[in-house]
Order: sequence, then structure tokens, then C-alpha cells
Amino acid sequence: MTAPGGVLAHIRSLLPSLLPTERAVAAVFLDRAGDVVEMSSQQVAEVAGASRATVVRTAQSLGFSGYQQLRVLLARDAGPAAVPHAAPDTPGAMVASTFAHVGASVPAMVALLDHVDVARVVDLLATAGRVLVVGNGLSAPLAVDAAARMVGIGRHAEAPLDVISQQVSARQLGAGDALLVISGSGANQSSVRAAEAARQSGATVVLVTAFGRSPLVAHADIALVVGMPDLTFRDELTLTSRVPQVILLEGLLAALTERLGAPAATAAALTLEVISANLAD
Repeated sequence: MTAPGGVLAHIRSLLPSLLPTERAVAAVFLDRAGDVVEMSSQQVAEVAGASRATVVRTAQSLGFSGYQQLRVLLARDAGPAAVPHAAPDTPGAMVASTFAHVGASVPAMVALLDHVDVARVVDLLATAGRVLVVGNGLSAPLAVDAAARMVGIGRHAEAPLDVISQQVSARQLGAGDALLVISGSGANQSSVRAAEAARQSGATVVLVTAFGRSPLVAHADIALVVGMPDLTFRDELTLTSRVPQVILLEGLLAALTERLGAPAATAAALTLEVISANLAD
């Protein structure tokens, strides 16, 4: 929460873990952050359809000492008011608007990332005996891509798609091995079971997710949390893109390539040889 934009990113990341009445209050914090700075806890309660005590409890559930601390930190993070603009009315304008939204969202995406944890993950991926990558549902393509990219720089990794194979492979890991789990929601039951199996085996579990409290976070040794503004738990389960996770994985792979040094460069050259031989004229 100390990073610019960190308060709203923090609240978004914990939204699914709140009670329904607390979630209604948190939605006011997110949707009317600029107004909340000037509102009393009673006014927030009236907007949320909750009690004043629920507003205070929600702030505490989110990790703040109370509503006043949350309000002060929101004031710290408040930026200039957005300039109203017409909604995109053509496919091309919508695509351009999406790019603009992603660009403007970058500070919020990285607000909860801990640089020490990122360095720990890169070191782990570089030195682990085995690397297993797990992703299910909308996260499955990211897991397959991450494993393939690691293989391309000489770091052997596997990403089975069958959920039973994931759990069997995770159970066969050991101390010194790593499980990388990618799950936007942090609640996919098959991924949770793989994480449980890896923990039983003594492997280190790394999680890439959008929410800071979830079943998978409870099973992770290191959780890297990146999300988008306006992201809801429902969106994460159904239709959201994986833009923050994709960018994070790109960064981790770039750092891993640098960490591995000359062997990674040699492996990448061999990979390009194979790719070039399979391209049509």
C-alpha cells in the first residue's frame, strides 16, 4: 500500500475475501475513491446500504487501522480528475481505448509487487531441480506458454494440461523443486490440489494471481499479485484478459534469461535455429 496507487490495488486484490456487506462497502471505496476522501464513515455507510460499524470493520478487514487511515491514504493517492470523453463507438476505437486503458493501468498493476519476492522467484526458477507450471481454465494457455518459453532458454519445465497429471507431477516434486501456479482468481480447485500436492512433497510454490487473499495464496510460499483497475472477481472468472499476468511473466522470463547468462543465450540460439527451419518461404 506504500506504492503510488497501492491503496486501490490493495482493496481490489482482497475484494473476493470479504463478507457480502463488507464487499458492498469496499465497492464504494473503489467506485467513489475521490468522493470517499471527503465523506464520513456514516455517509459511506448510507451509500453502501450498510451500518457505520460495517464501514469501520471493512477498513480493518482490508488491513487498515480504521476508516480514517484508509481515507487519508486514499487522499494521498488521489490524482487529478479524469477528463470526460465519449465512449468508443467503433471496433477500431475500442481497440485503441483498450491499449490506452492498459497503459494508464500500469502503476496500479505493479503497486502490490514486491521486488524482493520477484528476485526470489527468478533465483528459484534458475536453480530449481525441476520446474512444474500449472494453470487451469483461462490460465492454462499462460502456463503452457511460460513452460515453453523456459525450455527455449534451456531451463527445462513442464506444463501438463490434464489435472490428474498436474497433481501426480506435483506430488513427485521434492525439496529444491518449484511449482509455478498461474491463477487469476486464485481459487481454481484443480490448481489448489496441485499446490497442496507440491507442498506435501516439500517443493516451493510460487503463485501469480490477481487477488491477495484466496485459497491458493494460503498454499503459496511466494505470491506475486498483479491486477487491473476495475477488475472484479466475476470478471476474473469469466471474461477478463490476462494482460497483467502476461506482462509479469514476460518480465520474469527476461530476468530469468539474464540470470542464466551464457547457457540461456546458447539455448535461445538453438531454439531460433529450429524455429527458422520450420518457417515457410
